[in-house]
Amino acid sequence: MTTTTKNQKGKKATKTTKKMTSTSPFKSHTQFEKEIREFANKYKTIVVNQAKRTSDYFEMTCYNYIIRFYESNGYDVSVENLQSGKYRYKCSPSGIQSNFSHFLVSKKVKNRRKNFEIQHNVAIQSSQDDKIFTTPDIAIIKKGKVKYTKDYYDTKTTFSYVENKNLISFCEVKQFNPFPELLFNFIGVVNELKKEYMTDEGKVESPPHIAPSLMISGKPNKQTKRIRESLENRYCINIFYDLFYSATYTFSKGNISQIRNTGKKPSS
Repeated sequence: MTTTTKNQKGKKATKTTKKMTSTSPFKSHTQFEKEIREFANKYKTIVVNQAKRTSDYFEMTCYNYIIRFYESNGYDVSVENLQSGKYRYKCSPSGIQSNFSHFLVSKKVKNRRKNFEIQHNVAIQSSQDDKIFTTPDIAIIKKGKVKYTKDYYDTKTTFSYVENKNLISFCEVKQFNPFPELLFNFIGVVNELKKEYMTDEGKVESPPHIAPSLMISGKPNKQTKRIRESLENRYCINIFYDLFYSATYTFSKGNISQIRNTGKKPSS
C-alpha cells in the first residue's frame, strides 16, 4: 500500500507502508509454488501445475501437510499413479481418480503391513444413506478401494467413488477467515461421512490416522475461537486456523502429538 505526502519543497513523494498480512487469508501464488515444488522434489517427482485459483494452491499445500502428518507418524510414503511421469493433483470434484495421482502410506502393525491412500477430491458414500455422496477435499481410504460406475449420472459419464466402509478419515480445506457458519457446516459434513463421531463412537484406528479435520487459511477472532473450543470439546475433530502462517509448526514433528487421531473425544 502507498500513501502520498509532500516534502519540504512542496513536491509530492510516495511513502510505502508495509501491507498487513497477519490477518489476511491469502498468500501469493509464488509462495505456494515454491512450497509445492520443494515438496515434489522430496519425492523426486514433477508436479503438473493445473491450479487456477489461490484456493487450489492452498488445497494442494494442505494435501501435502497431511502427507507430512503420516510421514511424521512413521508411515512409509510413496507417490502413485503419475500421469506421463508427473504428479497431477485433483483440484476439483470433476474427473475420475484414475486420471490423477495420489499418495500411498503404509505402516507395519504386528508384522502386518497396512496400506492406505490419500486421495484428493474423491466422492465418498454417505454414512447415513448409501445412495448419496459428497466430496471432501482430502480423504484417507483403504488401499485400492476407489470404484467406478456409469450408473450414477443420467449421461452415463463415469463416476468414481469410495464406499463409506472404506473411508478412514477426511479433511476439508477452506481459504477464508473463519466464521461461524463455516465451522457449523463442517460438522454437517462430519455427520454425513462419519456419523459415529456425532455420538462419540469414533473408532481408534491402528496404525493412527488423523481425525476428521477442518483446515482454514485465515486467523480466528474471539467468537470463532470460542466456537472451535466448543466443537472440539464435543467431538473428536481438529479445527486448524491460520494455516497460511502456522502450518509448518502445526504439522511439525514436535507438534504432531497435539493433533487428534481418530477415536473418541478427549475425556474432561
